[in-house]
Amino acid sequence: MKFRLAKIIAQILFFILICTKTFAIDTELYALEHSLTDIGKVEMVEDFMYKQLISFEDINVIDKRTISYTGSTTNPNHDVILIYASIQENADDLTFTIYAYQPSTDKQISVSNTYLSFYKIFTDARSSLQSVFSQLNPVPQKTMSEQTTVFSDLLSLENISGTWTGEPNINKIVLLRGGRGFVIYKNGATMNINVQIENNTLHCIQTGKSNASFFPELPREIALVVALNAEPIKWIMTLTDGNTLSGTKESLQTAGNDASTVEKAIIPVTWTKQ
Repeated sequence: MKFRLAKIIAQILFFILICTKTFAIDTELYALEHSLTDIGKVEMVEDFMYKQLISFEDINVIDKRTISYTGSTTNPNHDVILIYASIQENADDLTFTIYAYQPSTDKQISVSNTYLSFYKIFTDARSSLQSVFSQLNPVPQKTMSEQTTVFSDLLSLENISGTWTGEPNINKIVLLRGGRGFVIYKNGATMNINVQIENNTLHCIQTGKSNASFFPELPREIALVVALNAEPIKWIMTLTDGNTLSGTKESLQTAGNDASTVEKAIIPVTWTKQ
């Protein structure tokens, strides 16, 4: 009897797996079109878009970031979606555009925004992708909507309390039920944070004075200077599945060797619950 029950369960799970694969929509992500000289920034945008796409349920992401978009595909999937983005540098700002094309419907979509800072691109990238998919047909619009609703319902101080990891210079992030928490850096520093949920979004904000050790990405001599007047570090995250928080971190970065080159940075981050 037990063997028969186990066999039935196995068949059901196999059927679910086949259905998931069958109805997943192939989405090909192509290389970023740009005029940027900083290749690190290019890779950062491409990686962030890839991570956002794979977080969407029922989308099978095909990584073609080494190839420039040509408007055609050899993919046999009838409803495949082709996606790429571009960054246009203007005199005082940047224009970031996400393009999508679905050969089966011959439908082309683009969503464009202008930003004063390169790192502001990451703030709207996910919502821009969702806007693109919502305009295509057929797309996993219902699944994405249901997924957002389910995980928004799970986003509470009770459910997210625990230990999280994911950043290269941070050992762990501990979130407490009472709306507090702390960040333990790999260099030994500890930062206290205030934890709040607003509009289904998690906000973790540094409390107390800044410390040079809170900026391990900066040269130590620069960190010692900028930490004196630095704004609180903050994270703005959404729950992308039961054990994953994704979003951005507002901190500092530098492209030079002195404090005058330091600027605010909005960095894409992902935390995983331990």
